[in-house]
Amino acid sequence: MPTEAGVYELSISSKIDYLNCRSNVIYIGSSKNLRKRTANYTGNKLKNKRLRKFISNYDVFVRFYLTESYSLIERSLLKSFANNYGGLPTANSIGG
Repeated sequence: MPTEAGVYELSISSKIDYLNCRSNVIYIGSSKNLRKRTANYTGNKLKNKRLRKFISNYDVFVRFYLTESYSLIERSLLKSFANNYGGLPTANSIGG
């Protein structure tokens, strides 16, 4: 995982039911240091209980995009996801 800024998406192999359709995506996030942020998801200190449940019970896949405009892109991705699927990814608690 790179140490640069960017946005990332966490997904699992199973599809999750959302209001409008199904998706593998469980979380969309951003960070100024992707390696540091995603390293936080490997320990037991993760505060997001929904995300911790997925990480404990599924193989989680990470996709990322390097960008200095990470906050803006994250908000755009979350808005697009909500518009298409009828809500935020299941482990996201707020939108950007």
